[in-house]
Amino acid sequence: MGTDRREVIRTAILLERDGQDFYLKAAAEASNELGREMLRSFADDEQRHIEWLEAIVEGKIPETEPPQEIYDRLRGIFADAPDELRQTASGSSDDIDAIQVAIGMEDKSVAAYENWAKDAEDEDVRELCGELAEFERLHRRILENTIEYLESTGDWFMQEEGWIFDGG
Repeated sequence: MGTDRREVIRTAILLERDGQDFYLKAAAEASNELGREMLRSFADDEQRHIEWLEAIVEGKIPETEPPQEIYDRLRGIFADAPDELRQTASGSSDDIDAIQVAIGMEDKSVAAYENWAKDAEDEDVRELCGELAEFERLHRRILENTIEYLESTGDWFMQEEGWIFDGG
């Protein structure tokens, strides 16, 4: 693939649509409500990425959410869940398998964007690819965090809330 800016953007839009389709399908099949909500949120994120890329193509100045704000919003799905959902939060093996597949997809997206950035002669293309790679790295971290939540909810809260145990 070339590293022409428009070609990178068109291809990135296709990747984001594939991701959105995957997340919507996985959400529909998820057995855990919190997992479903997180997967739907990822699908919404992919739509925002598509709109952002389309705005770039149209020559509009796109606004992007800082990655930490995206992370905080998605992390809040779990942290703000009602107690009754937290108590039944363990994910089925199918849910966890779907998340593992999603992690693999995010890894492939990161690799693609990094390769495009490396091959690009245009600084704008390198920056765009770097930003897209960072979005996908963030998704990966959230997916890993989700697996931890589904497999060990108590430990997840302990880590995310920074609990401190006094040995005294």
